[in-house]
Amino acid sequence: MAQRNEELLDAAVQLFQQNGFYTTSVEDITNACGISKGAFYKHFDSKESMILELLERYYDDMFREADRFAEDLQQSPLSVLKRKITVELEKSIEYRSFFLALATEFSPYEKGQIPEFLDRIQKTHHQWHKQALMDAFGPRVKAYVNDMAVIMEGILHSYLMRIIWRESALPLDRLGDFIAECIKAVVENDDAISPMLPVYSDDESHASIIEGMNHDLNTLRAELENKAERSGSLEKDLQTIDALTEEFTKEKPREFLVDALLTQLHRRSYLKVRTTKIMSVWEVWKGDLT
Repeated sequence: MAQRNEELLDAAVQLFQQNGFYTTSVEDITNACGISKGAFYKHFDSKESMILELLERYYDDMFREADRFAEDLQQSPLSVLKRKITVELEKSIEYRSFFLALATEFSPYEKGQIPEFLDRIQKTHHQWHKQALMDAFGPRVKAYVNDMAVIMEGILHSYLMRIIWRESALPLDRLGDFIAECIKAVVENDDAISPMLPVYSDDESHASIIEGMNHDLNTLRAELENKAERSGSLEKDLQTIDALTEEFTKEKPREFLVDALLTQLHRRSYLKVRTTKIMSVWEVWKGDLT
């Protein structure tokens, strides 16, 4: 079942990139996979739900691959940032035609599931960039982290456009290193920097940050559920994650409870690296990191 789902997604992304979303029909996708239209609806409610799953797969793959490198404690924070930027460049190039089709056929001003998802994931992606900068440079950048994230996004976008439109064959690993070193140079010479943007807008602090933490927790939960061996301690960790995500759905999460639940997860040696990132975001959200 899962394999067929992946086959449908792989076929769809190729057809979407070649023909566009509106031109590609469900029948085109099923013909490419050699299955009936009825079988398609066992996996997806509609073509739109398939597009949403493709978007989720892209961002989950990118976040997971980038964060996996961070788990190597031998790597310096700057090396981790370089790898995260490189992974983002690689994934963006891999899906470039897919995103060009998205930009062409779905206006950000439209109403609907796909434009709303794109708006939501853009905010989560921006938060991920800010956290990557905080992880690399520490509290020094907190006052202007929003500006630095915008600058990093602008650099990434400009290079990607050059690669895609001019077909410039730039080595992505070297480009990732170069961008990170440029950001480092700014941070190390920040005496004259006066932030243009607030660290967090009200909307971000109460929505995007929480959403980003929930994303990390849900990704972690999915990985734990896929473990071959299910122990009693693993079940307890899953329950703790569920309690955290439930608390994050509240308008005002109880700080003492979130602190306790995160600390409980952080004590697990196999979860320490993954939960360190979430705890860091939580501390920034509370305003405790200075």
